[in-house]
Amino acid sequence: MEKIVLKTDLSCKHCVMKVEPVLKNEAGIIDYSVDLEHPDKLVTISSEGSNIDSVIAGFKKAGYSAEKI
Repeated sequence: MEKIVLKTDLSCKHCVMKVEPVLKNEAGIIDYSVDLEHPDKLVTISSEGSNIDSVIAGFKKAGYSAEKI
């Protein structure tokens, strides 16, 4: 299993709700957590072969940015 950490511009629970479909529907994502308290608004993903570029594109389509760190 791979752990992927994304730096995002999510700012509230409503923002998280808008990107959750991306995280829930991406094949290979086992689990994820969102840390809105962290200055970089981290999304930590446990993955088994998910396409992280697809996840980042999904964030962009929802109106948010994400980059792998």
